Amino acid sequence: MNTFELTIAAYDSILYRGNATMLIVSTPEGEIGIEAHHEPFLAILKEDSELRFSTADGSTQTARIRRGLLSFRENRCILTVEAADSAYVPGGRRNN
Repeated sequence: MNTFELTIAAYDSILYRGNATMLIVSTPEGEIGIEAHHEPFLAILKEDSELRFSTADGSTQTARIRRGLLSFRENRCILTVEAADSAYVPGGRRNN
């Protein structure tokens, strides 16, 4: 299975870090899907939007964000976000 390293970070903690098979985010220009080995990419995330990602075990997680940035390079994706909620984090807690 093709995966990439996904890190979702808020200013004060890591919300998620692990392998993912797919990430879908909204930008001001529209929705973007990211899979393993995507070309290098930078994007501003649409304010008050939702992101979705599939983990290596097949589960799908979602989160509402207020705003954020995405960077994808060398099969690593980093999202720096201001989270509107942390419901997608197991148990509703942040992973530090």
